[in-house]
Amino acid sequence: MTTILRIDPKSPAEEDIAQAVQFLKRGEVVSYPTETIYGLGADVLSRQAVKHVYELKARDYGLPISILVSDLSMLRDFVSEVSDRALALIRRFWPGPLTILFPASKRIPKGLVTNTNKVGVRNSSHPVAAALVAAFGSAVTTTSANLSGFPPSLNVKHVQKYFGEKIPCIIDGGECEPSRGSTVVDVADDTMRIIREGSIPADDVIKCFQGK
Repeated sequence: MTTILRIDPKSPAEEDIAQAVQFLKRGEVVSYPTETIYGLGADVLSRQAVKHVYELKARDYGLPISILVSDLSMLRDFVSEVSDRALALIRRFWPGPLTILFPASKRIPKGLVTNTNKVGVRNSSHPVAAALVAAFGSAVTTTSANLSGFPPSLNVKHVQKYFGEKIPCIIDGGECEPSRGSTVVDVADDTMRIIREGSIPADDVIKCFQGK
């Protein structure tokens, strides 16, 4: 049976967030709203929990999944390097819909890492997503709450349509506005590469990276 936590998206109650955190601590999957779409969250350091996310989505194991962190200190726990140019992007666009590829630390399960040993990281501006990661005290997965290849979920009904009772906890933060998702950028090397243009225009990211 799925527990649905109806929550104020602008000011989530601590007790509701604490309840969702208990599911994460048990290695279970939680669906939660972000500033773009609903996502699936699991403990990044639990290989079994990460595997379950892949199974739920019927996602190819060769496709990595990004992670959410609450702040710069948590970021440094999961990546091996944060360059000055990456810091410039963080200061300009975080929290917000920008996923940045960093060199991954060895503690991250391989399923979340690209074949070039990079991991996508984001710091969400949505109060619910931000509160969930902060209360959990560690990174959680952030991948769209849908079956692979299908449209993203913008509300709880969409999540339930895809997964039924397979997800033990869904945080209902209301309707997400239609979105292009997060912009994804690779700055793990000396150069920068836009992997996907999303809610943040590529030109804005490029100008920031170039120091303009």
